[in-house]
Amino acid sequence: MQPGMESLQGKESNGAVPDCNGAAAPPAKQLPEGADALRYANILRSRNKFADALQLYTTVLDKDGTNVEALIGKGICLQAQSLPRQALDCFTEAVKVDPKNACALTHCGMIYKDEGHLVEAAEAYQKARSADPSYKAAAEFLAIVLTDLGTSLKLAGNTEDGIQKYCEALEVDSHYAPAYYNLGVVYSEMMQFDVALTCYEKAALERPLYAEAYCNMGVIYKNRGELDAAIACYDRCLTISPNFEIAKNNMAIALTDLGTKVKIEGDINQGVAYYKKALFYNWHYADA
Repeated sequence: MQPGMESLQGKESNGAVPDCNGAAAPPAKQLPEGADALRYANILRSRNKFADALQLYTTVLDKDGTNVEALIGKGICLQAQSLPRQALDCFTEAVKVDPKNACALTHCGMIYKDEGHLVEAAEAYQKARSADPSYKAAAEFLAIVLTDLGTSLKLAGNTEDGIQKYCEALEVDSHYAPAYYNLGVVYSEMMQFDVALTCYEKAALERPLYAEAYCNMGVIYKNRGELDAAIACYDRCLTISPNFEIAKNNMAIALTDLGTKVKIEGDINQGVAYYKKALFYNWHYADA
């Protein structure tokens, strides 16, 4: 793997997905019951008062254990309180009552993902998407987990299967930058640099502050001898992430090579200027 080229796995938030209910009602003066209890519990949950909301959801479920909205709400509260197994029981029960509930299925996927069960997470997200193709959270999280699966397969030596998972992730969410980035890493390792460069460009297009993508573009340009393009990429990378050591070292190398190039062409002063600039990025780079 070349300098600056490392595989990035998708990161998934542990927070709850967008609210599945949209209820809004003023807080009651006494402990509410029935539908009022459910509405008030949703409000408390939206304010991160998970313990109070949990109590109300439990009250509702004591009277009607098949209330899907209460099961999901209780599960989200338990999830927020770092009780994933109890939360999963709630979401699983909700799915038994309503097999096509995209919200409950997505939360199941989140818990599987957090526990490292990527295949099960992907299956849950896929079921959620099938149940409700418009449910954005399921698509976004599915792209993340498919990308993680791709990286796991690649690291295990199954490069082609890894590429397939990255492509599946992009079929689900064509704007998911890490999938493009990881494809770039794979194609770079396979010496298919034109394809890799296109992948990195797409990653940077979708995520303009993707420092690693610019760094890896710079590596490809540098190895091709396109020093100006490489320096421009490293400069962009370091504008985004000034302390990115790999990019700083790569910038020093590219500037030194450019200094040598212009010196050989007869412009000694400009060559010295590039050497000095290289030392600004890496004082320990002996060649400069």
